[in-house]
Amino acid sequence: MLHPDSLATVPDAWRALAGCRRMGRPLRAYETIDSTNEAAAQWARANAPEGAVVVADHQTAGRGRYRRVWQADPGKNLLVSLILRPSLPLDRISVLPLLAGLAAAEAIDALAAPLTPRLKWPNDLYLAGKKTGGILLESSQSGGPTQPPDFVVLGIGINVNQEHFPPEIADTATSLLLETGRFIARDALLAALLRIFEGMYDALGDAARSSRLLTAYETRMHQLGEAVEVRFADGQKPRAGVLAGVSPLGALRLRTTEGETHFHAGEVSSREIDG
Repeated sequence: MLHPDSLATVPDAWRALAGCRRMGRPLRAYETIDSTNEAAAQWARANAPEGAVVVADHQTAGRGRYRRVWQADPGKNLLVSLILRPSLPLDRISVLPLLAGLAAAEAIDALAAPLTPRLKWPNDLYLAGKKTGGILLESSQSGGPTQPPDFVVLGIGINVNQEHFPPEIADTATSLLLETGRFIARDALLAALLRIFEGMYDALGDAARSSRLLTAYETRMHQLGEAVEVRFADGQKPRAGVLAGVSPLGALRLRTTEGETHFHAGEVSSREIDG
């Protein structure tokens, strides 16, 4: 049985709202699926066009960065994966999750006012100091190391109407409903997200417009100007400094005692300044 608010029952309604030329055309909507990213990757390998979308009410094997489990109650949240076939230089692909986060923040703005969504580099969406969404970019490449990927899958998860979280994340996770006290229509939020992201994606070919988007991302950065520590999954020694923004290629800019350093991967956490 479908949930009363199932996105699988209203694809035509939110597609009409999207106002997009490519994003969400076509789409596949599911009540339950293992992973929207995995379904999107399979569809992409079967020649799905750029802009094709997979959306679901519930995932049984949702994941985030570093294969972390993404937990979401059925029928409460936005779980969507978007297929892209970018003709971008390889070093520009890392900008895509930043733009997805910015698009999600702008889509949420009117719904969350007076709260302002913030972005934690490289892929987290924050509201009222807690995580309310995440981005996962996965790509497939059959050519050489200098060739663009065959396709990119951009997974976006937003906690929309979830009221409770597991104890292990209850202090750090939140939803739009919990912070605003208002029920949010997921189909309209998805339509706004796709419409905004399409405009940003189209702007990537223009240097001036792309630069303005990254500036907009910086203004929303969680912990901007604060002392932070960048930690690495491969066991490298953490690096400390002041979060200074992002580079034109989407790398984290960290101001250290030795000067400014850029990082293309890592986890940012708060750090107390000694003395």
